[in-house]
Amino acid sequence: MAKSIRKTMSYLSVLLFFLLFQATTVALSQPKAVEEKGPDIRLGEITFGVKEFQSTPSPLKMLEIHIQVVNHSRSSTAPPNSTTVVVVPKEIEYPEGASVPEFNPPQQETILSVPLLPNMSRILIIGFSLPKTKPASITFEIQMNPPEGEKQIVKWESSGN
Repeated sequence: MAKSIRKTMSYLSVLLFFLLFQATTVALSQPKAVEEKGPDIRLGEITFGVKEFQSTPSPLKMLEIHIQVVNHSRSSTAPPNSTTVVVVPKEIEYPEGASVPEFNPPQQETILSVPLLPNMSRILIIGFSLPKTKPASITFEIQMNPPEGEKQIVKWESSGN
């Protein structure tokens, strides 16, 4: 009887060993890592600010556009000078009854000159000088890496001062 128990125990231990080996190979296998094709750079939040600078003979007002550029990639860094942002004023509206000055701001372009690390963002600031008669609103087209890059249309509206 002792021989049959010993034989059964040895069979069970060999069976247990194979089952344990099979379970660890399944548990230790990992899915193949998804390879990125490069950084995933997109436009983030876009905000506006008006700054006034004291100068002679009259103060100068600047409209600042703060453009967030985000790298949504998990492992790819965007190299320096690889991200370009272009801002084009599209439509300018003035308050009713205001004299309309000859105000035609040119498009502005800037390049991100530092690397953009994975899951990080940078703020680019582009400025336009405002005329004495402040517009009621200006519509801008903002595009990253033209001509195929992401585009956003944003509108700045004057707060009245």
